[in-house]
Amino acid sequence: MGYKSVSEIVVSDHDVRIDESHFTIPVPLQTLKDILGTTPAVFKGKYNTVYTWHDLGIRAYSSDKVNVQALGLDFLKHREYNFTPSSLYTGKLEIGDQDYAAICVERKDEHDDSMEITLGVNHIFIDLNESGAIAAIEISEVKAPEPIGDPDRYKFTPIAGEKIEFKDFNFKLAIIQVLMYEKELLKPAFDIFEFAKRYNERAIDVNSEGYDIIPEVKEYFEKLEIDRKYADEITEIIQDGGNDIYMNMIAFWSGEDDVFNIRSFEDADHFKNLKKMEIFYDENIDAIREEFRVKGIDVDLY
Repeated sequence: MGYKSVSEIVVSDHDVRIDESHFTIPVPLQTLKDILGTTPAVFKGKYNTVYTWHDLGIRAYSSDKVNVQALGLDFLKHREYNFTPSSLYTGKLEIGDQDYAAICVERKDEHDDSMEITLGVNHIFIDLNESGAIAAIEISEVKAPEPIGDPDRYKFTPIAGEKIEFKDFNFKLAIIQVLMYEKELLKPAFDIFEFAKRYNERAIDVNSEGYDIIPEVKEYFEKLEIDRKYADEITEIIQDGGNDIYMNMIAFWSGEDDVFNIRSFEDADHFKNLKKMEIFYDENIDAIREEFRVKGIDVDLY
């Protein structure tokens, strides 16, 4: 069986229907493959594998490569990632008893860039473009809240010692990578999914928001204080797209932009034992190398 298009998807309070096939989310990946017919492209991330049906404008997220935990539909060209379908979804979509296009009128704030709807067993995340049109929709299971152990795990606690004042946030992130994830001197080791579970001010959905820096995550690392006593531990900095710090800043970062490029290198003066740096590509590498040569630090591009 192979579809050239899907005629209709209906999200009700008890299941999801693609044409004549009913299922609930999570749905076995093989079941979804059988329903859609054509073979999806596969994109492996650190936390999820994304299956994309390019010709249908449909994508699916699986954390275990067995079951699909979220189903995505793309209606407009908006945010481009390596797993973004090359074609848009052109079939009909009903959420409850409404056509999806009618849902925009329910927006509470004209400046919102997303909406969330709970419909029975289904959670619907709606991504809006700059003009308020629906760009994409993701459908997932409504999960019952689980008791959270160690609820204050990520509560801000000022350090007793002298904190290092950073001028460049991305330089600070590179230091955190070494001290938190490699040397395990900064605790707790931050995990974006654990953080989202414990955050009480609003619901953070990493699966839908984790393609950009989540403001609350950035605020956590901005406020995090690093004791000057750890400065001598830093002998080299290696920026790598797979570093834990970047995967916890943007869970599904493609690594194809310069969002984590270091812009100012004044912070190197805090770390007298720093002798080597591998940094993300920068067109000013010659000037950067010269600046660090004076400081006695070898710099190369990652």
